[in-house]
Amino acid sequence: MNYNKIIMKKNLNMKIFNNNLNNNTKTVALRKKIGDIGKIKYLPSFSKEWKNTIYSYNKNMLKNIPSNDVNINKIIQSYFNLYFKDHKYVGSRKFILLRRRRTFLRKIYVSNAEIKHTNNKAIITLFTVNREKKILKRKYLKINKKISQNLIRRYLLLYKNNVSNIYDIINNHKFLSVNGLGGAHNKMTKKGFLNYRLEYLNKFIKLKDLYLRKIWSVIISKYWRTHLKLLRKYDLMYSLNQYKFNNLTFLPKLSNILNKIIGKKIEYNIINLKSIAYNTDLFTNALALKLKKKRMNYIKSMFSILNRAYLPKINTIKERTLVKGQKNIDLYLDKYKDLNIISNLNNINLDKLLNNIHNTTNTDKNDTDNKKIHNLIYNSIGYKNMGGIRLEVKGRLTKRYRADRSIYSLKWKGGLKNVDSSFKRLSSVLFRGNSKSNMTYTLSQSKRRIGAFAVKGWISGK
Repeated sequence: MNYNKIIMKKNLNMKIFNNNLNNNTKTVALRKKIGDIGKIKYLPSFSKEWKNTIYSYNKNMLKNIPSNDVNINKIIQSYFNLYFKDHKYVGSRKFILLRRRRTFLRKIYVSNAEIKHTNNKAIITLFTVNREKKILKRKYLKINKKISQNLIRRYLLLYKNNVSNIYDIINNHKFLSVNGLGGAHNKMTKKGFLNYRLEYLNKFIKLKDLYLRKIWSVIISKYWRTHLKLLRKYDLMYSLNQYKFNNLTFLPKLSNILNKIIGKKIEYNIINLKSIAYNTDLFTNALALKLKKKRMNYIKSMFSILNRAYLPKINTIKERTLVKGQKNIDLYLDKYKDLNIISNLNNINLDKLLNNIHNTTNTDKNDTDNKKIHNLIYNSIGYKNMGGIRLEVKGRLTKRYRADRSIYSLKWKGGLKNVDSSFKRLSSVLFRGNSKSNMTYTLSQSKRRIGAFAVKGWISGK
């Protein structure tokens, strides 16, 4: 009986093995494949996913990062809102409250800090739009042009005409004195005539200098309150604006404050943008400031930001269609097993490595070949063009004091989808949560006398 049971178990095992056995024969190509890396994934910077990159053995230090971020952003915002303490020093007539000064639209817009920690220092990346600098420069040049064209020109014309009158009066007085002293029959000697002319020339120079001083005193006394005082005010405010970005004047003082929070040396990477539409932190804060005003139109304010975003002119149908059998443009694919440049150098110069990849030689067309290499590398960078922008506003945004419900408005321009992953079936990098690799998102909260509201902003790249 035991023998029959053993045979039955063996037959059952053979049956299971034969059923699960895959006997499909595969032909293996003899051609050796050089690379096995596949399509390259573009990895965005760390700041797109995390505002801080830090590694520490002491996990208790990581608990302070959220609170430190809030304090650091408040300190940086207040630093770029610095103003003169005494309003009379600048020349303004009345004192401006700090709460009102923070709501000015003509200021330096700063994004939230993106901090990269190393062993001995912390690199802080800031995106700024210096709107105050443009306004101050335009006002200064306008007043300077007004003074030079209208005021000084008018007084210089008076000066030239009156100088000629002074010269005529002296000449007439000279002839009268000559006729009165010597008479008509007496003649003056040559030496006496030269002394006489020299004496009246000295008088003319003194009168000319006195009259010139008088003209400048009238200009300064009459137009000091309006024009020259404003020139001094704009000059001081412009210099203060520039000192905030100077690494030798005000930035070390900010570093000393942040050093007490972070405990490391501070290094800044300040990026000046041309428009607020290129960063979500900037245009959400600007829109929140606009909506805090009493007289505001939230739809016009939203369109004013959307109109600043310039999207590239691309045929969307051609861009989103999947073409089968298309040749791969990537020159690095399947040429090297590892895409790390250091592992591929092998005691070869980097210039020679790029020339081998792009099949270029040292000929007369070396400059054009270098430009082609530069363009290929630049075109391989992802998310450098804006794909779309989206704004969402919700809250108590009515104009009157009444119990209305919250207003909701959504405006957009372009699209937020990742073209490579959504239409071209290419793999994309996954970020934490629901955030996409080609998109940035910001939420700004604020309040009015009626109630609170929030502004959400998205920007996508392609």
